[in-house]
Amino acid sequence: MSALAKDLTPLVRPRTIALVGATPLESNKLGSWALGNLLKHDVSAELYLVNPRYDTLEGRPCYPDLVSLPEPPELVLILVPAAAAIDVLRQAEALGSRAAILFSSGFGEGDRAGSPLDLELKGFLSETPMAVCGPNTNGIINCIDRVAAGFPPYAMADELPAGNLGVVSQSGALVSSLVQHLLGNGLGLTVGFAVGNGIDLTVGDYVRFLATDDCTEQIVVYAEGLHDADRFFAAADEARDAGKPVHVMKAGRSPEGAAAARSHIGALVGDYDAFAARCHRHGILMAHDLAELAALPLARGRWGRRIGVLSSSGAMAGILADSARENGFEVPPLGPTSHSALAECMTLGEPRNPLDLTGQSVVDHELLPAALEAMGDDPGLDALVHGMLIGPEVIIDKQMDALVAQANRGTPVAVFSAPGWHPVDYPKLADAGIPVFNSPDRLFRCLAAWENRRDSKQPSEEPHTWPDESLDNLMADIAAPACASADYSEDRSAAVKLVGDGLNHKTELGLVELNVKPGDIAAVADRLEARRRELGLSDAVVVAQPMAGPGIELIVGTRLDPEAGPCVVVGLGGVLAELVDDVAIAPAPLSEVEAHALLDATRAGALLDGYRGHPPCDRNAAAEVLVRLGRIAARHHTEAEINPLIVHTSGVTAVDVLIGGH
Repeated sequence: MSALAKDLTPLVRPRTIALVGATPLESNKLGSWALGNLLKHDVSAELYLVNPRYDTLEGRPCYPDLVSLPEPPELVLILVPAAAAIDVLRQAEALGSRAAILFSSGFGEGDRAGSPLDLELKGFLSETPMAVCGPNTNGIINCIDRVAAGFPPYAMADELPAGNLGVVSQSGALVSSLVQHLLGNGLGLTVGFAVGNGIDLTVGDYVRFLATDDCTEQIVVYAEGLHDADRFFAAADEARDAGKPVHVMKAGRSPEGAAAARSHIGALVGDYDAFAARCHRHGILMAHDLAELAALPLARGRWGRRIGVLSSSGAMAGILADSARENGFEVPPLGPTSHSALAECMTLGEPRNPLDLTGQSVVDHELLPAALEAMGDDPGLDALVHGMLIGPEVIIDKQMDALVAQANRGTPVAVFSAPGWHPVDYPKLADAGIPVFNSPDRLFRCLAAWENRRDSKQPSEEPHTWPDESLDNLMADIAAPACASADYSEDRSAAVKLVGDGLNHKTELGLVELNVKPGDIAAVADRLEARRRELGLSDAVVVAQPMAGPGIELIVGTRLDPEAGPCVVVGLGGVLAELVDDVAIAPAPLSEVEAHALLDATRAGALLDGYRGHPPCDRNAAAEVLVRLGRIAARHHTEAEINPLIVHTSGVTAVDVLIGGH
């Protein structure tokens, strides 16, 4: 049975629970930790303990096996060695249990992948109607209904961290650290899922459950590698459509952390970039680190790009302005009305944006409210960011009152705490929905993530409306004509080169000569033939092409990513492709608007529009190539690289193409 059809409700809100492998609390084992958490939080489900070694545990009867229980358990927690775990699962299925959490390790980790035990478990899980979390998980914690079915450290606290965020993590060890960050931000959980090996239920299944959960308002995900990428993105779409934003932090941002690339373009664009591009298309917000992942839910809303910055410290105002600019925001000058209003109430400093309120604001408690109102009324500003310093409680209280009053007027307000305090340290601001950050860069990264977020999935063309073309069709339209060197009959200079499967980096290998006069082609061909024999390139041949006209050189192509699927890549091309390392990637297919946005995401966009007196090039023709490549990749799963694609003042010329991987 497909995991898509499985009901996760008995995993999260079971009526009866059997704990197989329960041990005395003083034993300090996994079975005792799980039991201790269920008892500590007074689980509302009927709890049965199973271990043939004991008659009673913690004042409760203990049964030898599942068959001996007074009733079939809805959820079975399995804390026995891997060799015995599958038998327990079969017993549970035979009794009609609807769900299980398989804590045991030893199935598919490391060199155990593909072992007889691993294959047996996968076979069972592919057929059972039960919903099974794990194996190798530390459990599922329902903080709302107090079902602590596991033993992550955050579940061992005196109180479960109840809130409105659903959490899904592929790392059981990381989730408690994430929860600590959330608690510092005044945030809590509905349900925390530790995916484990995810053989039956995967990240996408848990996101889909949270998308329909009435208590969950936002969803936070830590991902390492998604073998259910399509399912995950479909679930994220359901969450978005239900008004529940999804936030993701993914490992593998560096080349060292990313999977091996499959093509030359893949070496320029890591898997993380492709995944992030697909997340953007689906309205998913990406976090750079754990603290940012925990802070993104704070900043929910629309902020605009024009920021008013103010603080009682000129240094703080300057730091915030720097960070705003670095993260894509404007810090525009004040309008005349706001400037005049500030000039009337300031005896020190200069009315400007960013605004230094100086020490006057420490003694004049009316200055900050007046400044907030003047800047909040400025039609040239979208939101205000205040830098809050350390100080006497009476001053901090009055600052919070002023910020709350301005937020109540409808101005989006965010706060940077220079002392490094957390939102829970500013309860008045938290109650008013004013986000507090202890890093200026984190503040503006979070605001930018929300500002860049797509709220809805943009409609795309249906595949049946696409022209049914292949890469050969596209190249027939745009490729520079090539012929055997002996057949070259043009009266203009030529590019003479060796071509063959997998031959990239031709320049570095000495396999191409440019601007060859027609009378010199034969001699150049002889040199390249000698080079072919020297390198043992038996399948390569020498060809000649007329030199393409001037233009901007791009590298464009497609790649197939295991998580992002078919993608289109573009950047500055030719011999500068790897030196400049300026590329952008987007999931295929692309609309014409998306193709232009992809060009503008690199320096190529500005160059195509004409730079420093150079004439503009035909960016529409370049965008058309990207659109056609995207359709080809989406329909035929073709991997290819065109380098360079020369964009002229009119039209484009594809000079070289590499098909497939290396």
